[in-house]
Formats: sequence, C-alpha cells, structure tokens
Amino acid sequence: MRFITFGKRVAPLAALLAAATLLAASCSSSHDAASAKPSAFPGFQDGTVDSNGVAVHYVKGGQGPAIVLLHGWPEDLQAFRKVAPDLAKDHTVVAIDLPGFGDSGFAKSDDGYQALAVASDVHAVTQNLNLGRFDLIGHDWGGAIGLAYAAEFRSDLAHLVVLEAPPTSDYLDLVQAKPRTFWWDWFAEGPKDDLAEQLIDGKESVFYGLFYKEAGGAIDQAENDALVTAFSKPGRTHAGLEYFRQQDTGEKAVDTLIAKDGKITVPVLGIGGEHSMAAGVGTMTVRVAEHVTTDVVPGANHWVLEENPDYILGSVRKFLAS
Repeated sequence: MRFITFGKRVAPLAALLAAATLLAASCSSSHDAASAKPSAFPGFQDGTVDSNGVAVHYVKGGQGPAIVLLHGWPEDLQAFRKVAPDLAKDHTVVAIDLPGFGDSGFAKSDDGYQALAVASDVHAVTQNLNLGRFDLIGHDWGGAIGLAYAAEFRSDLAHLVVLEAPPTSDYLDLVQAKPRTFWWDWFAEGPKDDLAEQLIDGKESVFYGLFYKEAGGAIDQAENDALVTAFSKPGRTHAGLEYFRQQDTGEKAVDTLIAKDGKITVPVLGIGGEHSMAAGVGTMTVRVAEHVTTDVVPGANHWVLEENPDYILGSVRKFLAS
C-alpha cells in the first residue's frame, strides 16, 4: 500500500515495465532466532510463534503497557527502528514481521495474505505472549491489518494508530481514481503467471530502491541495501505483491464484518505525511470508526516513521495518554 508521488512526475506503468525489462519447525513462542537484529532494537529479544503452521517472527522489549507494531510494504519490522526503543522505555513493545516479510514464514496459500487472515496471525502472537489489552500501531499494510484486527478482535485493543493507510476498500477506490499515481497496484494486478515477479527478479535494487529514494535520505544506503537483500530472497516479492492482490476479497471482507458488527469503537489516531495522505487518513477512517483523531506529519511523504520519528513519537504518546 503506497502513497508516494515521486516529486511532480508520475511515471506511467508502461514506461516502468519497459525500464524493468531493459534492466534486465514447529515453532513455540519466545525461542531465540538466529536472525535477531539487536543493533536496531537494543535490549529486545526475538522469537517466533506458530500460527496454524505459519512461523510469525517478532521482537519484544521493554516493560509496561503493551504496544504492538505492524510494518508495511516494502519493509519489515525494521521500519520501527527509530521509534521502538523510545516506546520501550515505558511500554512492552512487540514488533512483528508480517507473514511473507522479514524473518516470518510464508502464508500456506495466497489467501493467507488477506487482511483478516493476517490479523489472525498477529492475534496468535499477542495471545501467546499474554499481552492482555494493548495498543496497536500500523504503517501502510500494517495499518490495514490493524483495522482488520480492530474489527475482528474488538476487546483486545485500547488504542489503534494508523499511519499512511486508508481504511479497508477505500484504497481500491483510490487506485481506480488515480491509476497512474498508484502504478504499483496496477503492476501487481496486471498480467498473471507471475509476470511482475519475473520482471522484478534480479532487479530488486532498482525496483525497491525507487520507493526508498522517496524517503529523501531518511532510509540510508545501509538500510536500503538490507531491505533489497531481504526482498531478493526467493518468494518474498511474490508474498509482498499478494497483499495487493488480496484486496478485492480481503478488504471487502473487513467491510462486511464492520457492516455486521458496527463501526470500530476503539479510539483511532490517523496520521498522514504532509506530502502524501495528510489529513486523509483520519477523514477517511471516520467511515469505519466512531472515534477518530487526525494528525499530519509536517514535511513528510509516505515514510513518516523514518522521515520524522520524533513527531510520530510525540503524536502517539499524546494520543495514548488521552
């Protein structure tokens, strides 16, 4: 789920396709994993929870009321490296690699990337860790999964923070209204037989680097390289694109659930980057939630966690204390 405008020019899908062509264990909770990343999360421990055969990786640190962090595409839990340590000063913080990303395993089928299915995987982690009632912060697809979680597991959450993500099927409407802006969605949904995956294969640094550059240096070269390496692993690009492909069924299923059970009642903070979704996150979320607060990160594009982490921390802390 992306809301990046690449300056004042939007490249048509055809040109991007041409450029891409030319550039031619059964796991229990809390066991140590070889892929821990302590430098980004000092003092955190990592582990894995089995969710019906899907290995869901997380890192956990701090003490106090629990906060769960869900990243977006194309990133992993490292997206929260600039805010998680601060939140862990007075909270128990759990950052999760969504299925198909980072050090988590793949869903058993492509249907497993639908929002409610992934929300169930997150629920397996929160229940295994006995977090009780907690706050949830999600960026991009993590925000969409957070809304699905709030709709399905209503008693679990105290607060929900959605960063740079429209509610449920509203994203589909935006894609239809602005196909040239949201070219990546059309790319993922284009000709089948994994054409998109074939065009990206071997050119991950070009494809994913295009998105990271929009952070204006907030995602440095080392992090860029780490993310490109992660998405170059077999199956990772396919898994990421399936989050886009599931929307017609998955996001509409969340809408159906909300229509049946009523709007989400947990307090929601919708945060957008000034040069991306801005106040749109909050104003759109009113459709599915009763109590919505809106905030805008000044000077930021889509990558609000990297571009202005101090502002995010201040906004989130104020909201959680309300």
